Amino acid sequence: MNRRSALRLMGIVGLNAVSDAWSNDLLSMYERGVLACLDLYYSGHTRQVEAILPLYLQQCAALAQQSGPLQIPAARLAAIAYIISCEVATDREDYSAAAMAGRRAILYAQAAGNHELQIAALLRLIDYHFHLCSSQPLLIDVHSKNAIQCFEQAESLFTATMSPLLKGRVYAGAAELYAMRGQLQESMRFMGLAYESYPRIPEEDPFYPYIRASRYSLYVFGDAQSRLFLHQPDEAARALEAMEKESNDPEREPITKVDLLYYQAEIQRQREEREAYVAALVEAAELARKINSRLYFNKLAASYYRAKQRWGKDPSLSAVEDVFQL
Repeated sequence: MNRRSALRLMGIVGLNAVSDAWSNDLLSMYERGVLACLDLYYSGHTRQVEAILPLYLQQCAALAQQSGPLQIPAARLAAIAYIISCEVATDREDYSAAAMAGRRAILYAQAAGNHELQIAALLRLIDYHFHLCSSQPLLIDVHSKNAIQCFEQAESLFTATMSPLLKGRVYAGAAELYAMRGQLQESMRFMGLAYESYPRIPEEDPFYPYIRASRYSLYVFGDAQSRLFLHQPDEAARALEAMEKESNDPEREPITKVDLLYYQAEIQRQREEREAYVAALVEAAELARKINSRLYFNKLAASYYRAKQRWGKDPSLSAVEDVFQL
């Protein structure tokens, strides 16, 4: 599909063609399209998102730069679109594009005067720096410090009336970040704040459509991941068991299923449960390849090669080596 056809399909036309015909209805249509891109991403259709989302970004950003009654609403929508773009680029390990999208999301959120969107953009940048730690382990101290700076900036924007879900999700991210750095007390403190802040039904929080952070994010990122960094596999397993009672995201979202399988495998690796570890890792790697998640495939491959170093010529590992070849 060429660019003109895609624009026509989405109902997007050039600025000159619509001139004064921009309306709130058109902006609402754009918002539905942007959020549909987030649905596509979580459904495993990353390539479609990469083709469509930039078209919405272009239109929203152009409108946000024109003075008028739609300038602020357009800036808000541009911020949302760039937040999604940052997440998708991180998953593709296009880190320069992720950083640019995150910074632009902050700028548009500031232009819209929306502190919550600034926090959401900083959350995506925290994730960006967090994943850089895995991709560039020799620079883990640099990247984790950059993530902490983003967290502190986000926390400075907290208000008494902000979205409880957004606050809880940021605290969950801080818990895993400090656990990565081996700072047990700080990690436990932020894990406690995440549990205190998180709403019982996140899907009812007004900010849920923009960050898609269900109870899964609380139990898996704020708890299980943190426990694994702290070498507490039994506690991590209990967090996953609690998650399964409250969230069915892994059954609906392929990208979340890959994420869950990765943590299940890491628990089994730390417990020395080799057969279960290999089975979970292979299932996750095959699904990551299917949905074109470069980030998760490379994380899974790195886990596999760490296991090979630890367990030597274990036949269960040797038998599946081809799965982890690019």
